[in-house]
Amino acid sequence: MVASGEPLSRVLDELIGFMEAQSAEALCSLLLVDASGTRLRWAAAPSLPEAYNREVDGLLVGAVSGSCGTAVYRKKTVIVSDIEHDPLWEQARALALSHGLRACTSSPILDSRGEVLGTFAFYYRDPREPSARDLALIEISRDLAGIAIERSRSTARIEEALRARDDFLAVASHELKTPIATLLLQVKALERVQRGREEVPVRELAPRVGKLERQGKKLLGLVEQLLDATQLLSGRIEIERAPVDLAEAARDVVGRLLDGLGDDAPAIHVHAQGPVICLGDGFRLEQVLVNLLSNAMKFGRGAPVEVTVEAGERAARLLVEDRGIGIAPEDHARIFQQFERAVSVRNYGGLGLSLWLSRQLVERMQGRISVQSELGAGSTFTVELPLYHEQIRLDHR
Repeated sequence: MVASGEPLSRVLDELIGFMEAQSAEALCSLLLVDASGTRLRWAAAPSLPEAYNREVDGLLVGAVSGSCGTAVYRKKTVIVSDIEHDPLWEQARALALSHGLRACTSSPILDSRGEVLGTFAFYYRDPREPSARDLALIEISRDLAGIAIERSRSTARIEEALRARDDFLAVASHELKTPIATLLLQVKALERVQRGREEVPVRELAPRVGKLERQGKKLLGLVEQLLDATQLLSGRIEIERAPVDLAEAARDVVGRLLDGLGDDAPAIHVHAQGPVICLGDGFRLEQVLVNLLSNAMKFGRGAPVEVTVEAGERAARLLVEDRGIGIAPEDHARIFQQFERAVSVRNYGGLGLSLWLSRQLVERMQGRISVQSELGAGSTFTVELPLYHEQIRLDHR
């Protein structure tokens, strides 16, 4: 059933039914560890009372938490031969006894890396130790359940990755198609002029050439993002850690950006008092700055962008503030994920990679990036990197 891709719920029910038939005395239960790793959630226990299953759903993992919660905590099989008198069942003793459950043996289900996925338990109606046969059945049950659960989750992750890939390819194709189509149209127009098929005053040629250059830069930027994403995912990006003047880097990037944008670009003001030396990779730091400033200008509705560089007690900080469309609080975490964009900016185009790339680069420089924003109230992105003198002091210790 596992090999043929049957639904996990059906596999687990069949497994429990088979093991109960083999034991002839046990009532089987399977619980799964939740995402927090602190609680167990009901997965399958068709022979146990429904009311008991409801109460057990959400059982805390701990040193004294019945057979199942304790088995996860210890990462080994827990045998309780008499629930009425065993201290591990202090919190749930009345619940178990009220449903006629007097003994329980629980074994943790592990994945291929040794992480706990859940528990497989054998309950009994009378106080008793599990037989050697039941212990063997429990061991087989937990191993088969582990294979089924891990395969199911791997399949789900693969399907999610394939959906993300397809969505990304659709977006990337659209984003790349637009500048390429514009480039080709402008080239065709210039070819007509060159061959004498169209008379255009010289003063009108400059805007056409300028448009070619802008679309070429846009296309180059998209391709560079794709290449950087590929390098990051394959682990081929190397990050240096050397002294970098964050204030000087900000001024240099702002100057280059404004030189290439023309008179209609929004103003960018850099606020810094003296040098602010951080530990980082100068080239990668400039990439982060370009990404943040490009977004600020793109979504800033033409208002000035404020860049602040300052030294805190332990970190150098770079703040990029715009007065644009803003980002809803529920999108703050998602925008730093691969191929994700805030709902408020989806009509603006883009690959959904720039903030993900920025976060990856900043974290590889042992820093962090965060955002403060509300819809309609602009956004402030903050990059924090280790101060150079702070790192020297720590290394000296």
